[in-house]
Amino acid sequence: MAEDRSGTPHRPRLSAAAWAAGSAALAILLLGSWQFARPAEIERAVVDVAGVDFALAGGFVPSLIVGLSLAALLGLAIAAERRTRRLTAEADAAEARFLDAFEAAPDLQLLVSVAADGGSTLLRANAAARRRLAQPGDQASPASLASPASLASPESLACPENLPFTDVFSHADAEAMRPHLERAVATGLPVRSEGRSLRLGGLDSTDALYVPLRGAKGAALVCITLRDTTRLKAAEAEAHAATHLLGMAEEVAHVGHWLIGLPGFALTWSEEVFRIHGVDPATFVPTLAAAIQAYHPDDRARVEACIAAAIRDRAGFEIRLRIVRPDGDVREVFARGVYQVTDAGGAEATHALFGVFADLTDRKQVERALADKSELLEATLEGIDQGLMVIAADGTVPMANHRALEILRLPPEMIARRPDYRAVRRHCRATGAWGVLIQDPAHWHLDGERRTTDLRSERRRVDGSVIEIRSLPILGGKGYVQTLTDVTERRLAEDRLRDSEARYRLLADHASDLILLEDPSGRHLYISPAVTPMLGYTVDEANEAGLRTLVHPEDIANLSATLHALSSARPTGSAVYRLRHKDGSDIWVEAAFRRIEEHGVQIIHAIRDVTERQRQEADLERAKVAAEAGARVKAEFLANMSHELRTPLTGMLGVHDLLMGEATLSVSQTRLLGLAQESGRSLLTIVNDILDFSKIEAGQLTVESLPFGLRALLEACRELSVEAVRGRSVAISVEVPPGMPDWFIGDPTRLRQVVLNLATNAIKFTPDGSVTLRARHSGTGAVPLVTIEVVDTGIGIAADALPHLFERFSQADGSISRQYGGTGLGLAISRRLVRLMRGEIGATSRVGEGSTFWFTVPLPLAQAADAGTGRTALTAPAPLARRLLLAEDNPINQEIIGTVLRQKGHAVTVVGDGERAVSAVATEPPFDLVLMDVQMPGQDGLAATRAIRRAEADEGRARLPIVALTANAMAEEIARCRAAGMDAHVAKPVDWALLFSAIDGLLSQRASGPDARP
Repeated sequence: MAEDRSGTPHRPRLSAAAWAAGSAALAILLLGSWQFARPAEIERAVVDVAGVDFALAGGFVPSLIVGLSLAALLGLAIAAERRTRRLTAEADAAEARFLDAFEAAPDLQLLVSVAADGGSTLLRANAAARRRLAQPGDQASPASLASPASLASPESLACPENLPFTDVFSHADAEAMRPHLERAVATGLPVRSEGRSLRLGGLDSTDALYVPLRGAKGAALVCITLRDTTRLKAAEAEAHAATHLLGMAEEVAHVGHWLIGLPGFALTWSEEVFRIHGVDPATFVPTLAAAIQAYHPDDRARVEACIAAAIRDRAGFEIRLRIVRPDGDVREVFARGVYQVTDAGGAEATHALFGVFADLTDRKQVERALADKSELLEATLEGIDQGLMVIAADGTVPMANHRALEILRLPPEMIARRPDYRAVRRHCRATGAWGVLIQDPAHWHLDGERRTTDLRSERRRVDGSVIEIRSLPILGGKGYVQTLTDVTERRLAEDRLRDSEARYRLLADHASDLILLEDPSGRHLYISPAVTPMLGYTVDEANEAGLRTLVHPEDIANLSATLHALSSARPTGSAVYRLRHKDGSDIWVEAAFRRIEEHGVQIIHAIRDVTERQRQEADLERAKVAAEAGARVKAEFLANMSHELRTPLTGMLGVHDLLMGEATLSVSQTRLLGLAQESGRSLLTIVNDILDFSKIEAGQLTVESLPFGLRALLEACRELSVEAVRGRSVAISVEVPPGMPDWFIGDPTRLRQVVLNLATNAIKFTPDGSVTLRARHSGTGAVPLVTIEVVDTGIGIAADALPHLFERFSQADGSISRQYGGTGLGLAISRRLVRLMRGEIGATSRVGEGSTFWFTVPLPLAQAADAGTGRTALTAPAPLARRLLLAEDNPINQEIIGTVLRQKGHAVTVVGDGERAVSAVATEPPFDLVLMDVQMPGQDGLAATRAIRRAEADEGRARLPIVALTANAMAEEIARCRAAGMDAHVAKPVDWALLFSAIDGLLSQRASGPDARP
């Protein structure tokens, strides 16, 4: 009985033809049996129908059928025997081939029988397995496994006494392999195990394949193939290392490789090609179309044509192109490719384009930079005013610049032939360009082997020019570099400088001032002999000590700062400091410094002894301080005394005014009271002048900024002056142009004082005639210039006295004080007051015709108000009650302003600083208007206004009117308030009519504007 190739016995199968013949023979045999058993009636009927003699047919037909059946059975037996012998031969041949392949397999192969109870028996091991099992140091191998002949017999394949599995493998290996064997038997499918380490032959890394085969007698056969992957893994590691090294080499060299598979055009890039293109291998899949698209638009056609030609001609190519990275960076690249045909060993050959890809951008940039530097160097060498000639090691001259040819008078074609240096020198001697040596060669610098390290020489030519020649060796003994410089002008300048220095040294040596020349580090280059009489040191002692060490410690910083500040743009400076004399005393000196750069940076010091001058200045300063202190004490005393005098005078004048209103006074009493009143006013004027003057001298007088009416102010001054001209024929009038504004912001008290001083002087020196108060303005804008003139027809003033009118205690003539009286302070005080208001004052006059005194001050315009309706304004209700926010830090002002506004019918919220004002605007119900003080603790009014305006812009809120409420009414303050975002300005003390007018005006504008709120 034959076995299949797995060793399992089987019965030979009959072919289809044998089965057909056997079926036919069986049918004939059955037919013959039926013929023997049929009834006679049927036979006769058949015979009758067929017309055949029954006697003849009755014995022949059955015999014939039986004979045919036997013949068919015999043929079937013969065919079955032949088939069996052929199949047996084929099975034997297949088994032989299987055993040959099994035995010759390079991998370890084992044939294992797995019993139903799980026990495993090793039936056969191929030659590779036997060699591995027989190696020294392995587990002891049974003798039957070591004999190939015993394993080669077919009988041993089914022998139940073959070796148990655990006798061949260690317990650990057997247990590790058992699950795979059981799985292969259970599933009937191959099972693979990778990377297992077995003690069988010391296999460190093994891939095992378990293939189930058909078995007999309840046992399953499994063919185990063990492949040693140790070398494979080592080879893979070496290949990975080689690939890594290749990648590193590509990265360092900026060279990658690529492959285009044909005919599918599949593109493969190395890591460096990805890097050159600036794309990530994890996200970018290279294709031929994408690769071509990455090139510069001007280069894509060339790339396509080049690849097409390489595929068509099966040839290589080289090309330089540009790629554009995704970030827009343009890189210059080089690509080289070859057409590759790979023989597949009988199969169809593979075709591909393989090549390298290099980034040339950095190299190109370096090459361009080197080229630029080379061009720059060449241009520099040709453009410098110094000859340069290279002498090679072989004595030839390979290069000389244009200036060298000019100095040595060499023809260019001579240098083009790379002549010998000796030939060059002969030519120069023949033309006279070499000249005569004028320096001793003993000054040459030679090394230990008497070789020139720095040769300098000067040669004078017949025309008087001097050439400096310097030779320096090239490193590595490759020759020399020789420079040639025309130093004719330098030598002439040096000669002139020596002569000049000799003359100036003569002057410096005999000057009384100390002359010092030093470099920027402080090293003395020259000290004049004047150091001895000034400081007591000899020149040598001063050089040794250093004059900077003699500077007083307190003056070192100032002196150093002055010296360091010297520069080309600011070469001069001066300083006053102290130097220590040799006897230990300090002297004051004044030094003038000058920085010169003709022969390097040097500093000239011209030092003069100013000790006596400093002593005198100190005495004068002490006297000045003492005088100013005395003056301040005197002014303060006068101010206090004037204040004490003014208080009772005010009471006296008040009583006089009350008495003048009595109707019961007689004419003589009225006259006497008028005299007393006039005397009191004169005394008050004197006291006021003294008080104001003392305040001015003490720096205590300030001016206010209040709205006032100019016409009313001038009219009040006129009415006050009328009393002084009672009994004289002097007319006093006021002249104001009709179109002139009336309301201004200023200090009405000081303006009234100046006008009254000028009017009193005019009345005093006008026996009869007129005194006119005139006003005019000039300029446009919010701050016009207002000029007030006081014109009289009095005695006039001499021209030589006009410049002294506004000086303290000054009058036109000493006799005037006796005739007209006065202290001489009125005009001086007026000038001080006008200057405090940033104005000017002056006078013009003619003797016998009269005088004109004038002053001009800048006065901002103010809104007109009716002074007579102030009380009504306080009590009259507002047209419409509003919600107002008052930001004011002074508690008294908070109460007064809040009370007045509430009496007007408004709802008032009071806060004490700017931060609370901003918070109230943002968080409380909407306000109609804000009254904002400017000077407040913490956040001031200007900062709070800016914060409110920013919040309005950010949140899209309507603009909230804000009125500045401050005691500062100067023009600059008003401009600052406007710039911060405020809408109006009202000065303190508050003019209620102006405040109410500003509130009503802003609220009416808001009600009629686009942001009006009901």
